[in-house]
Amino acid sequence: MAPRKDRPDHIELVNKSSQKPVHPPKLLGHIQNQAQESAVRLLDHMFSATDDLFYDLSKRATSNNEQNLYFDAMREIRIKKKGVATEFLRQISTLFTELLNSDSNKRETAQAEDELGLSIVEGDDLEIELALNNMTGRTRDTYKLELYELAMRLDHLLLRIPVSEDNNPLDPKQISNAFVDACNTQLRVTIKARLILFKLFEKHVLKQLGHIYSDANQILLDAGILPKVPRQLHRSRSAEAPGQHAPDPGSSAAAQHDVFEPRAATAAQPAVNFQLDVNTLSALMSSARSGAPQALPSGTLINSTGPYTYYLYSSNPGPIMASPQLSSLLTKSQPLVDRQLAAIEPRNIISDVVNQLLAKRDPEVPQALEQPDEDIINLIAMFFDNVLSDESLPLAVQSLICRLQIPVLKIALHDRSFLTDAEHPARKLINTITNAGFSFDESKPLERDPLYRKIADGIQTINRLYKTDEKVIAEFLAELEEHIVKESHKSDLVEKRTTQTEEGKSRIRQARASAQNALYQKLKTAHLPEAMNEFLTNTWLQVLVITHLKHGHDSAEWVESESLVSDIMWLCQPHNDERSLMRKKRLQPEVLQRVENGLEIAIDNPEARLQKIAAIEELLASLSDPEAPQSDFAPLNRHQIETLGKADLDQKPWEDMTALERQQSRYEQLSNKYFLEAKDIPEGVWLSYDDEQTSKTVRCKLSSKIDSESYIFVNRFGFKMMEKTRRQLAYDMQFNRARILDSRPLFERLMDKVVTQLRQAA
Repeated sequence: MAPRKDRPDHIELVNKSSQKPVHPPKLLGHIQNQAQESAVRLLDHMFSATDDLFYDLSKRATSNNEQNLYFDAMREIRIKKKGVATEFLRQISTLFTELLNSDSNKRETAQAEDELGLSIVEGDDLEIELALNNMTGRTRDTYKLELYELAMRLDHLLLRIPVSEDNNPLDPKQISNAFVDACNTQLRVTIKARLILFKLFEKHVLKQLGHIYSDANQILLDAGILPKVPRQLHRSRSAEAPGQHAPDPGSSAAAQHDVFEPRAATAAQPAVNFQLDVNTLSALMSSARSGAPQALPSGTLINSTGPYTYYLYSSNPGPIMASPQLSSLLTKSQPLVDRQLAAIEPRNIISDVVNQLLAKRDPEVPQALEQPDEDIINLIAMFFDNVLSDESLPLAVQSLICRLQIPVLKIALHDRSFLTDAEHPARKLINTITNAGFSFDESKPLERDPLYRKIADGIQTINRLYKTDEKVIAEFLAELEEHIVKESHKSDLVEKRTTQTEEGKSRIRQARASAQNALYQKLKTAHLPEAMNEFLTNTWLQVLVITHLKHGHDSAEWVESESLVSDIMWLCQPHNDERSLMRKKRLQPEVLQRVENGLEIAIDNPEARLQKIAAIEELLASLSDPEAPQSDFAPLNRHQIETLGKADLDQKPWEDMTALERQQSRYEQLSNKYFLEAKDIPEGVWLSYDDEQTSKTVRCKLSSKIDSESYIFVNRFGFKMMEKTRRQLAYDMQFNRARILDSRPLFERLMDKVVTQLRQAA
């Protein structure tokens, strides 16, 4: 296989003349040895924690079967752990060997087969597959940068072998697969014990991979491999045939894809690069004029049923007006036209102004224009027609842009680079104004908005001072950009604080949901004394929530707090056999002590804590005393079920619904298309949202997707405007209450639209 030709020149070894020869197999062997030594230490630590956890779980088991399950798993893992470790290291070694002898076609075939297999797995295999994907994804997110740098350096080391997350031996997916396969071949334990073991593997091995990646990167750095890793390297090898060059750097960004970066979300909008030279413009406008049966006077509409309006200024009966003369007359009209446009709703006045100026000397015999001037005037008029019809722009921004009609027309007439230079100050000014005003809140007086006043005053200055020197435009553009940068800095800080606040709320919400679900699963079929039900669904629920927040769902503290519920339930049940009575006598003081320890994080007042514990002790004692008044055993009442987040949400049968309820049911049938759009919508997108509560339409930015239940929208100052779930957003998108706004540069986007319309009509 020939060496790849797509490697950019700037990615190379530094000090090549002074470096010793690099031997990929030796370097990979060194990396492999270091990684395996570290993995052995991590596995030893994990198996030690495994022994402790299964022993602890067996002590707290609520039944003999459950206790035997944990004991059997602990015994099996203790006996077979050396075999698991040996098989795990063997598979890691195989991954390194396969990398040196990899074949891209075989990998792609294997990957396709894996994907096919994933679609039909079920039962225990599906649970393992889901656990594998989840812990792989979380680890990749944690070590995204380290993995990227390692893969880039390995890719550069192995000149003929492209390295990706699918064949990198140290990628979390490969390491996780190796451990899962080792467990499958060496261990005979239940799926429940296996999933617990995988959780421990994630905690004690995958989450500790950082130093392994650091060591591997350092080995490659010491060998002179890519001291500086390029951050924006875009390649698309999967689409290349052998020997083909990489995509040209100037090609569309949408066509290039870095294998280490996530694909663009479906809602992302493709970039527009607009350039229109004089010859292309002439050909387009010639097509626009082709529908005319004869020469017609200015003001006559050609192809009125088409998507554009074209005026034949060159067919006027009077003498030709030269471009400099037309520009001079337009300059004199600038201030007056600006004042008129500032006082009325935005509209296109280009054709009216040009017709008036051409008829100024003799209304009966209006002057003509040269063909190139006529083409440019019609093009600019079509652009402003599209400005007025663009739904992404607030009315206030349309008004501001339309006040620039005469200056923009003058620039296009005397400066041909206006249509070819993306960095032209006038084009940048239009785009900057639209980007700045994209998020204007028109429900409030804009005259109080400093940014709006800045733009309006600048446009007024341009109309008063601009003749032919574009310095006045460039100076205002610089001032506006500086103002926007300052405002953006403030809004970014506010938005960051908003996101942090919402992330905190989301953590609390998730912790509460986990606690509610854990309690409900234990209590849903149980019959306990009412006082105990109330204690568990009220006080102990708070203990579980705080434990989840402080220590996490996988912590020993959470396991302790959750298993205590099972112990309390067992103590509340009647027991007559001697073994159970002995266990009850031993367990009851232990449970009370554990309750006291748990309440310390939820109740600060020592007296209140002691009262709760005394009440529980008294209740348990009364259950053991046949002469004491016995409590009535009952299931959870409705209020307690609602406290655990399990209110009765059953929908009425269709025949029992009212007409209004049936209409609402139809309305809420969610299309999968919109659910996927809501799922993939990227952060930073602006939307126009119809607020049903206020009957107003607001503009907001999707600031963050904390989870499927928390889509946070902010205004341009970074303050929270609303919060939606993914499902709510999908509903609103489906029924056009939420509309994604096109925030690409306005000038390029609308000019490209004009040209497309002309070409389609031709």
